[in-house]
Amino acid sequence: MSRLFYLTLILIAVGCEPAWEPTFEVFTIKKGHHYSKKTIQLLQSNTLYFDVIFDETAKYQALTKENQWDTHKLLGFSDCNSHHHKNSARFGWRWVDNELQIMAYCYTNGNRIIEPIGTVALNTVNTFRLTMTSNTYDFQLNHQTKISIERSANCSKGLYYMLFPYFGGNEVAPHDIHLQIRMIQS
Repeated sequence: MSRLFYLTLILIAVGCEPAWEPTFEVFTIKKGHHYSKKTIQLLQSNTLYFDVIFDETAKYQALTKENQWDTHKLLGFSDCNSHHHKNSARFGWRWVDNELQIMAYCYTNGNRIIEPIGTVALNTVNTFRLTMTSNTYDFQLNHQTKISIERSANCSKGLYYMLFPYFGGNEVAPHDIHLQIRMIQS
């Protein structure tokens, strides 16, 4: 009886071990700067899947009215073995009309395409998925909204590099901006 009791206790203790979850990494865009970090990292998949928490630092007032509508970049990747201003896809964001708007932000053959996806609340976990298919970039926000943007037909296979948080347009960050990002395995 005592062996069974101790065995049960051991199994409960081992079985109650919390599952490992990836942690959030804080990307900070410093006041007066555009980039959160300058690094080169290759994309190892056709899907970027991640969570983001925007806090109060995502609120800002642009110096000029038209720059309030600039799309700031979250995460994405280059495409077609080319520079990201030629072919790329990434999520964008902006603070307009007291809401945080999420955008699809792409370059296809050098043409910039920006499409609204939705809005998110501050200080909450939001899930983003960006998938590259043979013909499209598919954007999904919080497992609901899906936007597809046509991918270049002239793509050659090759290396794809990650694109990290960036503030701008024309203006630099008016204060430190903190984005909490957690990568999820796809």
